[in-house]
Amino acid sequence: MFDTAVETNMEKICNVSFREENWSQASLPIRRAGLGLRSAADLSLPCFLSSSHACKGLVNCLLPSLNLEIPYGDVNDAIDDWSKHHDSSPVEKGTQAAWDDLACRDTLSSLLNTNNPWNHCRLLAAQESHTAAWSEAFPIASVGNLLSPDELRIAIALRAGAKILESSRCRCGKVVDELGLMASPVLKMQAASQGTQTEPSTPSSRGH
Repeated sequence: MFDTAVETNMEKICNVSFREENWSQASLPIRRAGLGLRSAADLSLPCFLSSSHACKGLVNCLLPSLNLEIPYGDVNDAIDDWSKHHDSSPVEKGTQAAWDDLACRDTLSSLLNTNNPWNHCRLLAAQESHTAAWSEAFPIASVGNLLSPDELRIAIALRAGAKILESSRCRCGKVVDELGLMASPVLKMQAASQGTQTEPSTPSSRGH
């Protein structure tokens, strides 16, 4: 419920419509190509597992009769749930950041496993620290750091791969898709990945 409310309000505030894969990326940390809009559901398992491992020593001191080396109850269920979605567990099991970072890497790897070359390149580029500098800058108009509502909307949509506009025809005659790209370069990239050829084309320019 909380995650749904965050997504709904983000869409209303920024005027950006997120598909499932867009929101999966947006929920990742900025360093993992996301927007830092963390999901409570995604964080709950790393939080619980790290806490259970971190307090193991103290519980053993207080209740030495318990053998906490063997997972039981809710801890065992949480480990089983983790194993269903991830192939490994972190070395530092008592640190939430270690569990969370591993989960984020797996999510990003899943998003990168796409047949769309544009999405693949976009995700690779979004991992570079400088590509999210706009999201960490103080919005001060006097130094040129204040983005207009439309500039902010486009920046968020470009990073998450979300829809920017309705597909239309540019003045040059080429079709601009909902991502703000000319259709021909996208088709050219897809054809290149499949070993076929298309007619020469040029990248989209909003100056048309």
